[in-house]
Amino acid sequence: MDLTKHCQLCEHQLYDIQSGTKCGLTNERPNFPGKCPDIKFETKYEDKIKEINIEYELVKRTKAISIGNFIFFITISIAVIVGGYLLGTFAFDKGVISTVPLIIMGTGVLIIPLASGPLNKYRWGMKIARNKKNELDELLANYNIQYSIEVIVNKDLHGNQDITTNLTFQRKHYR
Repeated sequence: MDLTKHCQLCEHQLYDIQSGTKCGLTNERPNFPGKCPDIKFETKYEDKIKEINIEYELVKRTKAISIGNFIFFITISIAVIVGGYLLGTFAFDKGVISTVPLIIMGTGVLIIPLASGPLNKYRWGMKIARNKKNELDELLANYNIQYSIEVIVNKDLHGNQDITTNLTFQRKHYR
């Protein structure tokens, strides 16, 4: 595991763009086996827990709309392709050879990215958010810290989000 992940939760962290993360106590890069003996948890780690869990919850909430979008646009795509095919067979049966059915079918194929794009965005977003959450939970488990969090998302008429969290700790012993 990247040792700077420990420092991102610690109040002693010093960060500078040229040298990166350093410990405020030793003024050196993190170098410890397993867990830091001098780590200091206060508000920084609570903010990080809230940030990562809010991101996870917001991505999780887009699942239904992503699947609905996929079903809607894939149905339209299939309908346009089938319609182009049926128009082509009808025209061919009447003795007319035309490129219009091919153009219609091509348009149906071009609709497929509208169906799969948001679904892929959801899948990748969920994978990233889940990995961040799992890394955080694993790191806190090293320090014997367990928490539960409730993320409440309220939307107003204009779609603005007001996010509140209720963070409680079951175990908060890290020494």
